[in-house]
Amino acid sequence: MRRIVFGLLLLASFQSYLYAVDNLRLADIRSISMGGNEVTQSAFFNPSLIALSESKSIQINYFNKYLLKELSTVNVSFRYPDNLLSAGVDIFSFGYDAYRESMFRLSLSKQLSEKWSLGVSVQYTMLQTELTERTVSGLSTDLGITIHPVDNLLVGMLIMNLPSVPIKNKGVEIKDFMPYLLQLGFQWEIINDMLIIGSLGTSKEHILLGNVGFEYTVFNVFHIRGGIRGKPFIPSFGFGYDLSGFTINTAATYHSVLGISTGIGLSFSF
Repeated sequence: MRRIVFGLLLLASFQSYLYAVDNLRLADIRSISMGGNEVTQSAFFNPSLIALSESKSIQINYFNKYLLKELSTVNVSFRYPDNLLSAGVDIFSFGYDAYRESMFRLSLSKQLSEKWSLGVSVQYTMLQTELTERTVSGLSTDLGITIHPVDNLLVGMLIMNLPSVPIKNKGVEIKDFMPYLLQLGFQWEIINDMLIIGSLGTSKEHILLGNVGFEYTVFNVFHIRGGIRGKPFIPSFGFGYDLSGFTINTAATYHSVLGISTGIGLSFSF
């Protein structure tokens, strides 16, 4: 049974690298429900977004690929926005006892002006597997930029894992473990209750990627979301609920071959 699960895990990992989405750094649950825009929606990817936060926050996310617990990602994060220099810490874990990917991430962000913000993050990533007796770890750097060209429009750029430096490597290429990725994205609040988002991305080895999504605020504390990501085309949906500083977000995605994936996130702002 474990060999079957490990085979599925390798399949999921292969698809992740093929479509420039790694197992560890999934976007937060809110972003996943809207198609997975990491550039303007998720500080797990774009560190410059921390400087745009209005309050400190603690967040935990759980995402279960294809309803297999062995393919689950758990993340805990802390955001500390500050006028002088904003910071964030993230811890990620993917897999199970015989196959584990882990990441520790430190982010720094600065709002340079009313329109521009800049962020840099450093990641230490490690893969441990008993089944193939291979180990790899390394350091990588992300660079994120956001700009408000006009009111209600946010545009972002993200360069992931450039450069990447191996620390411990036995039989696994660091470029396969931490793939380079370039993304451009936007979010546009077309009316007070409707947000439209989208992004395009590519890497040295991969084809053009994209996603679009929306968030509609039914009333002040309840949000409905949906989106689609390609390639392959994966629809997603979810909702969010705010209550006294706490926010609960849910997401579900559907793969035509592998089935449904689900996620839930809880954050507290103060």
